[in-house]
Amino acid sequence: MPQVDLDHPPAGTYFNTGAAARRGFRLNRFCYDLRYPANRDAYRADPQALMDKYGLSEPEQKLVRAGDWIGLVRYGANLFVILRLAELHGDGLTAVGAQMRGQSVEDYLASRQVTRAPGKES
Repeated sequence: MPQVDLDHPPAGTYFNTGAAARRGFRLNRFCYDLRYPANRDAYRADPQALMDKYGLSEPEQKLVRAGDWIGLVRYGANLFVILRLAELHGDGLTAVGAQMRGQSVEDYLASRQVTRAPGKES
């Protein structure tokens, strides 16, 4: 008997299936390649040109432009490479986690019994 019913996953679960990986391939490559300083500089200068260079579709571009982190995960992008993009949008791990839970950063931190984001002065 399977441990998880793939047809009825727990709420908030997004399986990284073969289909999701294929759908998210361009996004993952785009985000993964943000490890290169030249690509980060290119994104800061002209995000559209870099998205075009990587062949992102209009729905993919919309997710990137919006900084829709949970939307990117649902689409098939990997969280670890999304974090490279999130940094360019000014969002760190805390802000990404908050958005994914549908909370403000303050409410997210309160749910974790933390009073400030790591690395931020009070």
